[in-house]
Amino acid sequence: MSGFAFASLRNFRPAWLVWLRRELAPFPGRLPMTIRLVVTVSIVTIVSLALQVPQLAFSAFFCVFATKENRGLTLLTGVLFIIGATAATIINLLLYTWVFDYPQFRVPVMACLIFCAMFLSRTFVIGPLGFIVGFFSALMLTIGEAAPDTETLVRNELWLWVAIVYPISLTVFVNQLLLPADPWTALVQGLELRLDAASAALNRVIREGSAGGQTNQRLLNLATRGSGPMLSILHFAEANEPSLKRRHPFLVETISAASHLVNATASLEFRDPQPVSADDILHAKTLLSEIAQLKAVLPEKERVLSSRKTPLPRPALPQLRELQFALESFRDTMIPGHSDYSSTNVEKTKKPLFSPDAFTNPTHVQFALKVTFAAMICYLLYTAVDWQGIRTSFITCVVIALGNTTGATIYKSWLRFGGCLAGGLLGYLAIFLLIPNMVSITSLVLLTVAGTALGGWVAAGSERIAYAGLQFAFAFYLCIFQGYAPEVDLTTARDRLVGIILGTIVSAVIFRYVWPEHAVDQLRVKLARVLRTLSQLVCLPGTDLSMETGKDKAKSLHSDLSRDLDSVLVLSEQANVENVMFGDPKRFPSTLLDHISSHVQASSLIATALLRRTKLEEWGLLDQRARAAETELRNGVADYLKRIAASVENRQSFPLSNLESALAKWNLTAAGIVDNDRPRLVRRLVSQVESLA
Repeated sequence: MSGFAFASLRNFRPAWLVWLRRELAPFPGRLPMTIRLVVTVSIVTIVSLALQVPQLAFSAFFCVFATKENRGLTLLTGVLFIIGATAATIINLLLYTWVFDYPQFRVPVMACLIFCAMFLSRTFVIGPLGFIVGFFSALMLTIGEAAPDTETLVRNELWLWVAIVYPISLTVFVNQLLLPADPWTALVQGLELRLDAASAALNRVIREGSAGGQTNQRLLNLATRGSGPMLSILHFAEANEPSLKRRHPFLVETISAASHLVNATASLEFRDPQPVSADDILHAKTLLSEIAQLKAVLPEKERVLSSRKTPLPRPALPQLRELQFALESFRDTMIPGHSDYSSTNVEKTKKPLFSPDAFTNPTHVQFALKVTFAAMICYLLYTAVDWQGIRTSFITCVVIALGNTTGATIYKSWLRFGGCLAGGLLGYLAIFLLIPNMVSITSLVLLTVAGTALGGWVAAGSERIAYAGLQFAFAFYLCIFQGYAPEVDLTTARDRLVGIILGTIVSAVIFRYVWPEHAVDQLRVKLARVLRTLSQLVCLPGTDLSMETGKDKAKSLHSDLSRDLDSVLVLSEQANVENVMFGDPKRFPSTLLDHISSHVQASSLIATALLRRTKLEEWGLLDQRARAAETELRNGVADYLKRIAASVENRQSFPLSNLESALAKWNLTAAGIVDNDRPRLVRRLVSQVESLA
C-alpha cells in the first residue's frame, strides 16, 4: 500500500489525522533545518526593514525555498537561483526596451516566457535553471508593468533582483556555518537507518524467541526502493569533500551492502512465524554486537576495520544466515585492501543538454501550453477587472504545475491551498490581535520567528507535506509584511489569498480537461514494465546461464526494478488523489493498481531473496530433477506475470492462474527435500504472484 492510501489507515482517529501526525513527527535533521530557517529569515527581516529593501515577503519566502536537507544541495539550489534571477533580470531589461510602451507585444512575450520555462523544466538537463530564468522573466514583466516611466522601471527591477539574490546568498552562508547538514552525515544516517532496522529485527527475535510474522510497511518500502537516494547523497558528499572520491568504489559497495542488509532484514521479518533455537538466539546477539561495531566506525571517512581472524559460526535459520552474510559484506567494504562486494565502475558519459524525447514527445509541449494557458487566463482576469492585488494567481498557476501528472498537480493544489489557508489564518489573527500593539521591530521579528518555526517545521518534512510548509510561510509573510512598519490592512492579505485560490481553481480545471496526463495511465505503463522486469528476475538462476552471468544479469534487473518501483509508489499516491477527485468507473481503477503495487513489492522482495547467497547455495544442493521442476515452475510464474502486465497495460480483466500443473509437479519433487529452505520461499513466491489477481 502507498503512504497516501488513506483507506488503509483504519484507526480510532480519522485517517487524515493519522497521516498528519506521521508527517509532522520529528526525525533526525528536521529540528536543525528549522533552526537554520528561523535564523536566516530573522536576519533577512531585520536587514530589509532597516535598509527598506522592497518585497520582504518574497525575500523571506526564498530563504525557506532555498534551504534544503543538506548544505551541498542548498549550495546548488542557491547558485542556480542566483544565476537564474540574474539572467532573468538582464533578459527582462532588454525585453522592456521593445515592449514597455506596447502591451500588445508584452502579453505574447510573457506567454512565450512561461511556455519556455515549463518546457525546459521537463526537458533541459538542468531543468530548474531553465524554469527559474523563464519564470522570473515573466514575473518581472508583470511587476514592472505598473511603473510610470522607464527610470522607475529599472529601479524596481534591480531592487527586485536584490530582494531575491541577497536572501538566497545569506541562506547559503548560514547553511554552511550554522548546524550544517553535511551530505556525508546524511549518508551515514541513511546507512545507520538500515543498520537500525536490522538491529530492531534481531532484538525482536531475541525478545520473543521467534522470527517472522511481522508487518512493517516502512521496512517494506525501505527494502524495495533501492539505493538511488543514497547514491545521490554520495554525489553531494564527494562534491563537498573531494577526498572521498578516492573511496568512491568502496562507498558504492557499502551502499549496495546496506541494500542487501535491509532486504535480508525484510526476509527475516516477513517470513512465516517460526520459533528460533537457543543457538540462533546467541547468533542473533553476536550479530547485534557486530552492528554496534559497524555503527561506531561508520562516520569514519577512511576504512578502519581489520580482517576477522576466525569466521563467525553460521546460524541454522536461513534468514539469519542471509543477514549475517549481508553484515559481512558491509564489514568487508570497511577493511583496507579488501573488497568482497562486487561493484562495476561505470564510465562517465556526457549527458545531452535535452532529454532524448524532448522534441518528439508531444506531452512536453502540451504540459507547457496548459500551464501557459492557466497563467495567462489569471493574468487577463485580474488585468481586465483591474484587481492587481490577486496577482498571486499568476504565480500559483506556474508553481503548482511542476508535477508531471494531473494527480501531482491536484495534490500540490491541496497542499498549497491547505498551507495558504493555515498561513493566512495565522496572519489574519496576527493582524487582529498582535500587530496593532507592536511598536518596535523586535516584536515584529519575534512574530516572524514564530510563523517561520511553524512553516519551517512542515517544510523540513517529507515530500508529501513539505510544499504545504512553503505555502504556509509564503501566505503568512504576505499578510504581515505589507510595508516597512507594522500594518493592519486586511485588504492586502485578503487579495493575495483570493489570488492563490483563483490560481488553484484555474489550474485544476485546465489540467483536468485539457490534455489530461492522468497518473493512473502512467502508473499502468510503469507497473507493466515492473511486472515484465520481475518476470525476467524470477527466471534466474536458469539452467542455460552460468552462475556468474546470472548474477550480473540479476544485479542489473534488480537495479531497474528498484528504480521503477520507486516511481510506481509515487504514481500510486497520485492516482489515489485523482481517484478521490475524479472517480470514473470507466477507467482502470486506481485502487486495484494500488493493490497490485503492494503485492509487486512483496513479490520483488521474494524474487530478490531467491538470488541471495544462501538461496543460491541451496540451489546448488538440489539434484537435477528438482532444479528442472523449479525452473519450469518459475518460468510459468514469469509467463503469468507477463500476461498480467499485458492486462494492466491494455485495461483488460486479469487472466486466471495456470500454475496448478507446474506447482503440483514441483510439490511432488520438493516433498522429499527436508534440509533446504529454498522450496518454502519458492512456494511463497507462487502464492504472492497468484494473489496479484
